[in-house]
Amino acid sequence: MVRQRDSRLPSEFNALVAVLPPAHLSPESHSSMMMMKGIALPRQKGSTPHALVCQLCQISASPAPRQPSQFARPYTTRPFTRKTELGQVRPRNALNRPLTFPRSIPRRFASTASESPVSQTPEATLAQIEQELDELRNTDAVPSNQTVDSLLHRCQEIAEALALPEQDSKTPAPRKDDNEISHLLDLEEKNQTRKRTKSSPKDTIPQLSSAVSRVAYELLSDEKVFITPEALARYSKIQTLLKRPDYFPEIFYQYAHKPHPEEGSSPVKYHKANPKDINSAIPVDIANMALGVAIEQRNLPLVLSIIDHTFCAPAFHRAKVFKKAAIPLGGLAAAPAACYAVASWAASMQNTMDPSTATGIAFAAILAYVGGTSSVGLLAITTANDQMERVVWQSGMPLRHRWLREEERAALDKVALAWGFKDEYMRGEEEGEEWESLREFIDIM
Repeated sequence: MVRQRDSRLPSEFNALVAVLPPAHLSPESHSSMMMMKGIALPRQKGSTPHALVCQLCQISASPAPRQPSQFARPYTTRPFTRKTELGQVRPRNALNRPLTFPRSIPRRFASTASESPVSQTPEATLAQIEQELDELRNTDAVPSNQTVDSLLHRCQEIAEALALPEQDSKTPAPRKDDNEISHLLDLEEKNQTRKRTKSSPKDTIPQLSSAVSRVAYELLSDEKVFITPEALARYSKIQTLLKRPDYFPEIFYQYAHKPHPEEGSSPVKYHKANPKDINSAIPVDIANMALGVAIEQRNLPLVLSIIDHTFCAPAFHRAKVFKKAAIPLGGLAAAPAACYAVASWAASMQNTMDPSTATGIAFAAILAYVGGTSSVGLLAITTANDQMERVVWQSGMPLRHRWLREEERAALDKVALAWGFKDEYMRGEEEGEEWESLREFIDIM
């Protein structure tokens, strides 16, 4: 029999009693209904589910001060977490207590500044590179290509760091119609860039640039170091970033004429290099990179020296013939045999004349067609003069020389455009010592 509800019961307990099922329901039905209501009532030891109402009444009727009920145990014994079961009820005295949260900072929000490695300044990195370079030059062993490439890669990183202030100064100013958020983002990026380059003020940048350029030059000019194409590309990138093209002609000369050290030899043995070998040719992209920096520095003797060691070298001409003319020349050499095979097949398909006579006529016709078409294509390639603006070929220049020296003519055309007038109507009125010396090498329109 259910007792009459006491008015002194708290409102939470009255609500619990109001939702209890009738007494005729089984304990299993009672627990399932309570879970469907979204309320989880833990059982006390030594009690049955049907006596729960009497226990609540006894607790409320006792004159002793109430202790925190069993419902508040998860909140009083451990901090509040997200693992609390849905529908768990807190007593009224627990509602007035502030929730306690763990004071420990989660691991994913903790600062990782102390764990990140401290980046070295360009000065410290350069000092370390110089020390390794001295050790390399004092040893009698031939350094590996990986060691040389690693040193050049670190020099390139310093050169890129030194080139950042120049790139920031060349960035255009923001427009007036930009919003405030874009201005804040630009300011944040500029502050980060200033923090990265704070260790390299403007007064030390020229000194660091000169030191990095000198270290890269001394590394490749050492007699025990073999200059690979990868090392040459990195060196050209370093000097281009630093705007120091003074050592380009000498490095290009050593790339073709420097003796090759033999790996593992003690004392070091050297093999004579072949400057006319196709592997001794300077790539076109590296030559144009060096030429662009020299033109930007307005150094005409240096520009002409770079052209002389790159596009005018015999190795460059041989490499061009091997890479661009080997397949067409091989096709022309195999053309007579292919024409004869086609002529023999065509002669077997007819019965109006002798097979040998038909083969000869078909062979002559096919060979004449292939030869005429190839000659027209060769003339079109070697006589093209519309891609240059101010440089023309001298009269009487053979067609094969025109094709071989086409890159040289393009480089000289860049030089003529850089030293001459930009206005087309004023071209031809240039004067000066440098312009007259330039006219001795090329014919300028």
